[in-house]
Amino acid sequence: MAPFQVPASLHDLERAPYNLLPYPLDFDDDDEAARADSFLDLVHQLEQGNRTLSSGGVSLFTAAIAADDGDSDEWMDEDRVQALYTLVRKSMSLSPDTRLRLVYALCQALKTLSSILDTEPVDSESTVESQTSSQVMPQSFRDAFACHLYMLFSIMFYQESEAKVGNSLKSGGGNKRDNSTDTQSANIRATCADAMVVAAKAMASNKAKLWRRGVVDESVVILPARIGFQMLESATGVVARKACSADTAMEMIAATTEYSDEGALGTVVAALMDLMHSFEHMAPICAELCCLVPEKPTNRLANELLKEVGRLNTNGMSGNDKASGIRNVAPFISHLAGMRPRLVLSNAAYFMPHLDSEVYHLRSAIVTCIASILSNTAGDEEGEGQGNPLDEANRTSLLKILCDRVRDVSSFTRAATLRAWISVVQSRSLPAEWFIPVTELAIDRLNDKTIMVRRLSMQLLTTVLENNPFMGDLEPERYQVKLAELQKFVLDNLPQNIKEAHEAALEEATYSAVEQDTERKEIEHATLAAAIVDAETWKDDELTEEQELLRNKVQALTFTQGCLDFIALFESANEAFNFMLHSKLQSDVTEALKFYVRARHFKLPCAISGMKNALALMWSTEQAVKDEVRKAFVEVFLAEPGTDGKELLSSDRIAENLMTLITDATVSEIASIEEGITSLVKDEMIPADVFVILWSVVSKGSRKAKSAAMQILSMGAAADRSIINSKSRLKLLLDACLGDYTERSKDWGLARASAQALQKVDRATVDEGCAKYLVLERIMEQLAVVARGDWCSDHQSRDTLEWFSASEEAIKALFGISSCPEESCSEIVQVLYANTFKNSEGSQCHSLRLARFFHVLGNVALNLLCYTEELSSSVKQANAKKAEQKQVDVDAKKAKKQNPADALEADDSSQSEDEMEAELGIAAEVEAETERQMSEITETEILGRGLVSAFAPTLVKVVGNEGGKFGSEVLQTSSMNALCKFCCVSAEFCEKHLPLMFSVLARAPEGDTVMKANTVVALGDLAFRWPNQFEPFTPHLYANLRDPSTKVRRHTLMCLTHLILNDMVKVKGQVCEIALCLQDEDCRIRDMAGLLFHSLASRSNNPIYNLLPDIISQLSQCDISRESFRSIMLFLLGFIKKERQSTTLTEKLVLRIDKSSSISQQADLAYCISQLKQSDKSIRFLFDNFKLYKDALHDEDVLKAFTGIIAKARKTVKIDLKPLLDEWSDKINSSAETGKQDKASNSKALKAAQKQQKKKKSAKVESDSEEQDEESEEEPRRVQRTRRRAKSKAIVSDEEDASGADARPESEEDTDDPDEESEEEETQNTQTQQQTGRVQRNRRRAKSKTTVFDEECKDDEETEKENMTQTRRVNRTRRLAPKRIV
Repeated sequence: MAPFQVPASLHDLERAPYNLLPYPLDFDDDDEAARADSFLDLVHQLEQGNRTLSSGGVSLFTAAIAADDGDSDEWMDEDRVQALYTLVRKSMSLSPDTRLRLVYALCQALKTLSSILDTEPVDSESTVESQTSSQVMPQSFRDAFACHLYMLFSIMFYQESEAKVGNSLKSGGGNKRDNSTDTQSANIRATCADAMVVAAKAMASNKAKLWRRGVVDESVVILPARIGFQMLESATGVVARKACSADTAMEMIAATTEYSDEGALGTVVAALMDLMHSFEHMAPICAELCCLVPEKPTNRLANELLKEVGRLNTNGMSGNDKASGIRNVAPFISHLAGMRPRLVLSNAAYFMPHLDSEVYHLRSAIVTCIASILSNTAGDEEGEGQGNPLDEANRTSLLKILCDRVRDVSSFTRAATLRAWISVVQSRSLPAEWFIPVTELAIDRLNDKTIMVRRLSMQLLTTVLENNPFMGDLEPERYQVKLAELQKFVLDNLPQNIKEAHEAALEEATYSAVEQDTERKEIEHATLAAAIVDAETWKDDELTEEQELLRNKVQALTFTQGCLDFIALFESANEAFNFMLHSKLQSDVTEALKFYVRARHFKLPCAISGMKNALALMWSTEQAVKDEVRKAFVEVFLAEPGTDGKELLSSDRIAENLMTLITDATVSEIASIEEGITSLVKDEMIPADVFVILWSVVSKGSRKAKSAAMQILSMGAAADRSIINSKSRLKLLLDACLGDYTERSKDWGLARASAQALQKVDRATVDEGCAKYLVLERIMEQLAVVARGDWCSDHQSRDTLEWFSASEEAIKALFGISSCPEESCSEIVQVLYANTFKNSEGSQCHSLRLARFFHVLGNVALNLLCYTEELSSSVKQANAKKAEQKQVDVDAKKAKKQNPADALEADDSSQSEDEMEAELGIAAEVEAETERQMSEITETEILGRGLVSAFAPTLVKVVGNEGGKFGSEVLQTSSMNALCKFCCVSAEFCEKHLPLMFSVLARAPEGDTVMKANTVVALGDLAFRWPNQFEPFTPHLYANLRDPSTKVRRHTLMCLTHLILNDMVKVKGQVCEIALCLQDEDCRIRDMAGLLFHSLASRSNNPIYNLLPDIISQLSQCDISRESFRSIMLFLLGFIKKERQSTTLTEKLVLRIDKSSSISQQADLAYCISQLKQSDKSIRFLFDNFKLYKDALHDEDVLKAFTGIIAKARKTVKIDLKPLLDEWSDKINSSAETGKQDKASNSKALKAAQKQQKKKKSAKVESDSEEQDEESEEEPRRVQRTRRRAKSKAIVSDEEDASGADARPESEEDTDDPDEESEEEETQNTQTQQQTGRVQRNRRRAKSKTTVFDEECKDDEETEKENMTQTRRVNRTRRLAPKRIV
C-alpha cells in the first residue's frame, strides 16, 4: 500500500492514490437483513484484526522492514482499510449496536497502537539529529496509526454534526429525540474522546519515535485538536459541557499544543480565536485550556492568544452589531487573569493599548483583568510560573489605570471598574494610602446618571468602610483629642533644626502678622509637615531612644490625621447619600440604607443624620421600601451589629440610641421617627424595659435628655396608651414636666412633649374619688398655666417664640382630656385678657403679651371647631347605630309576619312607628339636621356670639396695622396666624377678610419670610375649607410663585400642588406659573413642579393636553430665555402620548404660527411642533397648510424644526407617503431659499431708502449752507453801503453847515449837530448788532446740521465726500463770521 495521507474529506479515499470502493466486492446488500449482516461481518473483521494487533504488537510492522517488498503487511492490509472506510462512511446509518461495536473496535485499535508507541524503547542517548531509521517506527505503523486516527476523527465528526442537528431541532420546536438516544450518543462521544486523548498524548510524547528527526506530520497531529474544536462548540453550559465531553476535548487540544511546532500552534491559535469570535461561551473555556498547557519554559498557547487579542482591529466597531465578535473575545483576558495573573501581567503590553479602543467590552475586560492581577498577586513574592513580578511601580500604574477608567464614557466600563475596586478592596490588596482617593472616586460616582454605577458606588463605599485600615470605631471626637495630643508632643520634641526654624517663624509672626492665630496655625502645620518628612528619612540603625519615640509619634500623627480625613470624606458626602436615599429606584434606596447600617456600626456621624432622612421613607407608598427602612432602623438602633436584627441591644443602649436619634430633629423628621417607633411598638419590637428607662430619664435626666425621652414616650403611647395612661406615670409626668422645674427653667420643649403625650390619654370622667381623675385635674390646671404663658418673659422675644408650640399643644391636650374644654378655654382667655389689657402699664399693652393673646385666641377658635366636629361625628355615629338597630328590628318583624302561624297572632292594624320612620327617611332628615346645627354653631356661636368673637375686630385692626402702630414682627406673625384660624371657622368671616389677608401678604417686607410662608400654608387650608369663597383670589396665590424667597415659593408650590391634585383649584391659565418653576434655581421646587405634572399626566383625561396651548402662548410672551422655554416645553410635550392628541395639538399650533406677531414666537411654535410625534394625518395637514408657515421658513430655527419633522417622518410613515415627504421637503427648501432672498432684498431696499433719506438730508443741509454763504457774502456789502451812505450824509451836512454858518446863531450849531450825529450812530450800531446776532445764529444752525450729518453718514462713501465738502463750506463760513462780526 502507498503511504497513508490524511485526505481533505472522507470521500477522497475513493480517488487516487487510495482508490477505495464504497463497499467491498463481496458486500451483500440484496435486502436490509443481508446488508446488516454484511456490516456485522466487517465489524467482526476489525475486531479480529484488533486481537491480532494485541497479540503481535510492533512485530507486525517490523516484519515489513526485513522483507524485500515494502508492501507486504500482514495486519494493515487493503481489506482492513476498505472495511474501515465502508463502516465509517455509513456509520450514521448503522444500527445502534453495530455502531457501538464499530466505535469500540476503532478505539481499541487506536489505543493499542498508542500503547505500542509508548512502550517501544528508544535509545535515550540518541538525539533528534542522530536518529537513524532503526530508531523510528516503521512507515506501516505510521500509516496504521494515521488511518485509524483519521477514521476515528471522521466518526466523531459525523457524531458532532448529528448532535448539532438534534440541538437545532430541539431549539426550533421540532421532533425531540428520546433520552436513550441522547445517552447512547453521549457514551459514544465519551469513548471516542478518551481514545483520541490517548492518541494525542502518545503523539505529543513520542514524536521523535513516530517521525524521523521529529518533523511531525501536521495533518495527522492536528486531527485531535480539530475534533476538539468541534466538540467545544456545543459546550454552552454545565450540562452541555459534560454531555459533549468538553474537558476531554480540552485535554486533546492541550496535548496537541504542548509539543507541536509553530505551524500546528498557529493553526490551533487561529481556530481558537475564530471560536471565541463566533461563540459567547468559548472565552472561559479557552482560558481553562491555557491553564492545561504546561509552562515549560513558557505557556506558548496563552502568549500567542494574548498577542492575537492585542492585534484585534477595533476601529469603527463602536456599534453592538460590529463589535459582537470582539465582545465574545474580551472575557478571555479577564478569565485568564483570574487563573494566571502573572502570566497575563507579563503579556499585558500586548492588550493594554485597547484601553483606548472604541469597544467598551475590551476596556471592561482589561479593567477586570487588572483587578485580578492586583488581588491575586498581593503578598506573593515569587508568584506562580513564569511572569514579571508585581513591584510597587507596576502596582501604582495599574491602580492609576483603574482611577482613570472610573470616568470612562461607557457606563458598562465604569461599572466594571467599580466592581474591580470592590474586588481589590475585599482582597485587602489596596495600600492604605489609596483608601482616601478610592473613597473620593466612589463618592463622585454617586452622582452618575446610570443606576448600575450608582449602586456599585454605594457598594464600594460600604466595602471600603468595612475594610478600612483604621480602627473599627470611627467616632471623630476621640481622634480629634488624640490628634491634639500628638501634635503637642511632636511640637515639643522637634529636631533642633526644625525647632529653630519654627521659633524664628513664630517670632516673625508675632511682630508682623495681623491675624496671629491663623498664621500661628499655618506655621504649626508647616512645622509638623517638615517633621513628618524628616522622620521618614531616618534609618533604623542610627536612631536614639528619643528619635525612635518621636518617629513613632509622627507615624501615629500621620495615621490619626488620615483617619480624620477619611471620616471627613463621608461627612462631606451627605448630599450625595441623600440623593441616593430619595431616588425613585428601590435599588438605590436599598444600597443607601445598607451603607447607613454599616456606617452606624462604625459610629460615623453621618449615619444618624442619614437615618433621620431615611425615616421619611416610612410614608412611601411602596411596601418594599417601607420594609427596608424599618429593617435598617432596627439594625441601626435596636440590634447588635452583624446579627441582621435577630439579637437586640440592651435596654439602656436602645434608649440611648433613640434619644440620640430624636435630639435636634426637625418637625418633619420627628413625624417620620414617630411613624417608625409606632410601628415597632405595635409589633412589640421595642422591649418594655426601654420605656421604664425613659421614664427615669424624664425624672432625673438633663434638660435635653428629658425632652427627648418624653418625646419618645409620646410616640410609643400612640401605639400603646398604657405607656402613659396610668396614675403613677401621669403623676410622674405632672411633677417632672409641668411642675416647678419647667417653671424655673422655662423648658418649653419638655412642656410641649408632655402635652403631646397627654393627647394620647383618654378623656377624663368626673369622679372625685378617683385618684387618676385628681391627677388629671391637677394636670389640666398646669396645662392652662402653660397655655396662658404665665411663665413667659416680656423682655425676650425668643422665650415667646419657644412658648408658641408649647401653648398650641397644651390647648390640644386640654380639648383631649378635659370633660368641659370650652369652659377651661374660656377661663384661659379671660385670665389672659386681664393680664394683657387690664394689667398693662400705661395706655399701650406689650407687643409680646398681645402676640401671646392672639395666639391663644386662634388656637382656641380652631380647637373649638375641631371639638364641635368631633361631637357632631359622635352624634352621627350614634344615630347610625340607632338606625341600623331599627332596620334590624324591622327585618325581624317582617320575617316573623311571613310565618303563617305567627301571622294569625300578629296585629294587622298598621305598620309600626319604626317601620314608618324607616320608609319615610326620618334618619336621613335627622342627619341633615345635625349637619345644619353644627354649621350654625360654627358660624354663629364660635365667631358670632362666643367669647372669641369679641376680640375679632381688635385682631383685624392689628393685622391691618394702619399707621404702623403694630409693627412688631412677632405680633404680626401671631395675629396673621390667628386671623387665618378664625377664617377656617366661619365662611362669612373668611369671605370678608380674605382681601385683607392678601393685601397684608403683598405688602409684607421681603425679609419676613416666616410670616409669608405661614400665611401661604394657611391660605391653602382655607382653599380646602372654603373653595367657593377662595376661588376669586386664586391668581393672587399663584403670584407668590415669583416671590424672591425660596421658602415662600416652595410653600406656595406645595399648597398649589395639593389643591390641584385634590381638585380644589381648577387648573387654568395660571398653570404657566407652575411651568416656570421647572426652571427654578432651587432643585426641590423643580422636582415638586415635575411631580405635579407627572401626577396630572397619570390621570385618565390628561389635563396637560388641554393646558398646553395656553402654556405655550403665555410662555412665548414671558421674559425667559429660549433655552428655558425649550427645556420646559420638551418636558411637557413628553406627556403627549396619544396619536389623536398629538395630531390635534399640531393643528392648533400650526394655525397659531400664521397669527404670531414675531419671528421668535413662530420659532417657538415650530420647535413645539417638532417635538410632537407626527402621524400620517398630521403630516398631511402640515403639507396641505404649507401657506400658514411658508413666510416663516427664512428663519433658521423654523427651518430646522420642519426639516427635523421630515427626517423623523421618513423613518415611520408608510411607503405611499414618501413622495409627499419629498415634495414637502422641496417646497420647504425652495420657500426657505426664496424667503432668505426676499429678506436680503428687503434689507437692501431698506438700506437704499435710508441712503436716499440721508442724501435728501445732506442736500437740504447743502442748500441751507449755500443760502447761508450768500447771506454771509451779502452782509458785508450791505454794511459797506450803509457806511458809505452814512459817510455821504455826513459830508453833505458838513457842507451845509459850512455854507450856512454865518446865518445861523451859535447856539443852534452847538445843539443840532451832535443830536443828529448821535442818532445816526445809534441807528448804525443797532443794525450792526442785529447783523452780528444773525451771523451767530447761522453759525450755530450750521454747526448743529453738520453734527447730524456726520452721525448719519459714517459708512457711505458718496455721502462722506459730500460731508467733506459741506464741512469745508461751514468752516469757510466760520472763518468769515469773525470778520463780519468785527
